[in-house]
Amino acid sequence: MMRKILLALLTAATPLMFSANTSLAAEVLPTVTVAATPSIDMVLMIVAVEKGFLEREGLSAKLQMFDSSPGALHGVTAGLADITNNTAPPQLAARARGAKIVQVMTAYLSGLNNGDVVNGKVIHNAQDFVGKTIGVQRGSGADYDLTKFLEFHKIPRDKIQIKYLDAPDQIPALARGDIQGFFSWEPFLTRATQIVPGAKIFSVSKDEGVIFASNVVMSEDMAKNHKPVAVKIVKGLIAAADWIRANPEGAAEVSNNVLKAPSLKELTEQIKKYQWVGDFKRKVYENEVSVAQWGAKIGLFPAKDPAQLVKDMIYPEIIKEAAPHRTDF
Repeated sequence: MMRKILLALLTAATPLMFSANTSLAAEVLPTVTVAATPSIDMVLMIVAVEKGFLEREGLSAKLQMFDSSPGALHGVTAGLADITNNTAPPQLAARARGAKIVQVMTAYLSGLNNGDVVNGKVIHNAQDFVGKTIGVQRGSGADYDLTKFLEFHKIPRDKIQIKYLDAPDQIPALARGDIQGFFSWEPFLTRATQIVPGAKIFSVSKDEGVIFASNVVMSEDMAKNHKPVAVKIVKGLIAAADWIRANPEGAAEVSNNVLKAPSLKELTEQIKKYQWVGDFKRKVYENEVSVAQWGAKIGLFPAKDPAQLVKDMIYPEIIKEAAPHRTDF
């Protein structure tokens, strides 16, 4: 008799258990692929995933690593990733060539991240750049910084020899003597002074009045056709930016699993060179119009109307819903 009663109870409970499991299985979180590189300017992307800020917004997030920042951007334009962050030049170039991407927020501002490293034995002042061979990654923020440096010091561009090199190739070129200096960003600036005898940081971009904004870019399809997911992404990134700003040491520890810096102390100091703003302001538009005009002038990308190119790429609708107090658009 007792066996019959137990069997009846188990039989009655079984549909309830199956129903509960079926409900859990049906709850599939939206997946977001975050493109990043082993570079300090990607700390926001790394922390947002590794520290769980995107997961807390109900997203299943994963990092997709690329060799370079342009590679990460290509990952988004090619549909291999959903978001990344870069400075304006490569994003504008991609949009001008038809890439369906939009900027949805600013990750950081910095006038200390970009700069130039020189062979201190042959370059002592700005006029010593004349006649020297200087490396830079074409179409990067560093390329724009080089232009502003030359303008600031009134050095005609044709008075130096420019050698286009990807950022990782610049330090070996300086060590070999192929170039006498290069314009780049961290960690390459600091790393060059540690590796190449006589190398020193000559200036940083704020010395020429240049403050870089790195903006988060996502596919236009996600921003406009999957807005609830896009809003969750921006909310998660804002929370991550706030946490990095308040906890640079913690951010260094979390991101170093990817960045593999020589020391947490060095990485922490480099993270502090950024203002992790997590907002989207009108001044971004003004700065990017200047960059777009420069890019079109040097033939970096086609743009009959640089201002319109910027307008088409800036998309504040997501942050207006995610955090209206973080934008003045």
